[in-house]
Amino acid sequence: MIKEIQKKLLNFLLQKGVIREAQLRELENILAANANKELREVAVKGGFIDAERLAQTEAEFFNYPYISLLQQNIPEDAQAVLPLTLAEQHFAICFSREDKKLKIAIAKPEDYNAREAIDFWAANKNFAVEYYLCSVYAWQEALKKYGAFGTDVATAVSQVEEERKEKELEDVSTENIEEVIKSAPVSQIVSMIVKHGIESRASDIHIEPYENISRVRFRIDGILNTVLTLPGYIHDSVISRIKVLSDLKIDETRVPQDGRFKYETGQQGYDLRVSIMPLAGKEKATLRILDMSNKALTLEQLGFSDSIRAIVKKALEQTYGMILVTGPTGSGKSTTLFSILSELNKEGVNITTLEDPVEYNIPGINQAQVRPEVKFTFASGLRSLMRQDPDIIMVGEIRDNETAEMAVHAALTGHLLFSTLHTNDSLGAIPRLIDMKLEPFLLASTLNLIIAQRLSRRICSKCKEQYPLPADVAVRVRQQLKDISADKLPAEIDLTKNELFGYKGKGCPVCKNTGYSGRVVISEALPISDKMRIIIANGFAQVEVEKELDRLGRINLIQDGLIKALLGVTTMEEVFRVSKEVEEQE
Repeated sequence: MIKEIQKKLLNFLLQKGVIREAQLRELENILAANANKELREVAVKGGFIDAERLAQTEAEFFNYPYISLLQQNIPEDAQAVLPLTLAEQHFAICFSREDKKLKIAIAKPEDYNAREAIDFWAANKNFAVEYYLCSVYAWQEALKKYGAFGTDVATAVSQVEEERKEKELEDVSTENIEEVIKSAPVSQIVSMIVKHGIESRASDIHIEPYENISRVRFRIDGILNTVLTLPGYIHDSVISRIKVLSDLKIDETRVPQDGRFKYETGQQGYDLRVSIMPLAGKEKATLRILDMSNKALTLEQLGFSDSIRAIVKKALEQTYGMILVTGPTGSGKSTTLFSILSELNKEGVNITTLEDPVEYNIPGINQAQVRPEVKFTFASGLRSLMRQDPDIIMVGEIRDNETAEMAVHAALTGHLLFSTLHTNDSLGAIPRLIDMKLEPFLLASTLNLIIAQRLSRRICSKCKEQYPLPADVAVRVRQQLKDISADKLPAEIDLTKNELFGYKGKGCPVCKNTGYSGRVVISEALPISDKMRIIIANGFAQVEVEKELDRLGRINLIQDGLIKALLGVTTMEEVFRVSKEVEEQE
C-alpha cells in the first residue's frame, strides 16, 4: 500500500515534468510491493531522479526554501550547535549561525515530529530557527563532518599509548593478546577506520605494516590513497581486533587467513571480506567492503553503450550457450553478470549461481557459495547443480580445465551459462579456453558472446568543464576512431570539425576536489557470428579473425573509452590509463 503523501508527491513530480508517466507507474509498483521503502530511496537509488533535483521539487511541494548543502562550506561552530543525536535522529543539519539565529536544513520534511523536537530544543536554548530543505544525500555528506576522522583516531591512539605505558608493554605477544583485543580504544580505531571507509565510498581498505608506522589506505574509484598513519606499535593490536571480528585464529601468524564480518551503520548493512597475509615480520589486512543492500544496476547505469546493450539483448534471446565477461580483478565483471541476471530473473526461470564469495543477494535467484576446503569447488558444484533443473547457470569464474569442461557441457545440454575469465580482451578468451584443453569445435558450438571490460573513473557532474584537446591528443583520438563508420558514432561526436573537446572535473566539495565521482564501464563485445564459429573451429587464424571483426564493425575497448571521453563521461587521462593497461598486457 502506497502512503498518501507519497502518492501526492509522485503526482507533483509528474506535473512538474521531473518524471514521466511510465516512471510514475514503475515507482508506484515498487512502493506497493515494498511498503517499508521510502520514495526518496527508491527514486534516487533506482536512477529515476537525481537526488538534488528531487529535493528541489520536494521543497516546492512542502513549501520550504531549498538549500544545496553540497555547495556549502558549513562552519564548525554552526554545525556543532545542533547536538549529533538530534541531527542523526531527525535528518537535520545546522548550516548557518548568526548569534541566536540558526539556519537548519531538514531532509525529511514530512516528519513533523522532527520539527517539534528541534523547535523544543531551540526554544530551551533561546534560538530562532529558519528551516530549509536539503537532499538526503547532502545531509549524509554533511553529517560525516561531525568530528574529524583523524582527530577521533588520534584520541583513541593516545588512550592505547597510555595503557601501553601503564602495562609497560613494548609489543603485542600471545601472552597479553586477550587484553589487547578487549581494549576499547583499539576497537574504536578499527570501527572508525571501517566507518570512514564506508562513508568515503571505498571498495577496499588496506592496513599495512612498515618499520615504525602502520599505513591505512582506501581504494576509492579504483585508486589507492593513504588516509591515516598509525604508530607501528598499534599495528598488531588492530590486526588482532580484525581477526576477532572475522572469527580467525589470533595466534596464527605464519599462514594467510580469510574471513568476513558484518558492519551496520544506521539501517544500512555491510559485509566485509577479510584477507590476512603474513609479510616479513608482521601481517597485512585487506578488507573488501560489500554493500548488502545494493541492488544490481542496469547495463545502462553501468555505462554500457547502446550498441553493446543491443548485442547483449540479442545474445540473451538464445536459450542455451555460454556468455563470458573478461577482464582483470576489480574490473566489475561480477557486477555486469548480476546486472544481466537481474534482467533475466523471472518467475518461470530457475537461475542458480556458484560464487566465491556471494557478493550480491538477489531475491529469486538460488545462490551457492563454493567452499574448496570441503571440496565444494566450481567444478564439483557444477556437477551437483546440473541435477537442480536449472535454466540459467552462473559460475563465478572459470579457473581450470575441469571447470571449463563442465561449463561447456552445461552449455551444450540446453542451459544458458554465464561466467568470468581473466583475459586481456574479448579475443583473448578463446585462446585461453583452448589452453585449458577445450576442443575448438566445442567452443564454436557453445560460445554466444564475449564481453571485455575495464572501469574508468567518472567525471564529477557538479564541477565538470569543457576544454579544447591539445593537438597531439586530438591526432591520437582521430587515429583511433578513424575506422569507425559515422553511423556507429554518437550524433554528438563529429570528427570532421577542426577542434575536438574533452572534459574534466575542476574539483569541488562533492568529489573532495578529485574531479571524479564514481566509475563507468569501458567495454567491447564480441558476438560469435556463424562465420566466427567456423574460424574458431578451424584454429582461430588471426587474419581471418580480423577480417570478420572488420565486417562486424566492432568498437574495441580503447575506442569505447575515447567515445565516452568525447561525450564528457570520463577524462582522456583515464582512457589513456586504461589503454596503457590493455597495451601492456598484449
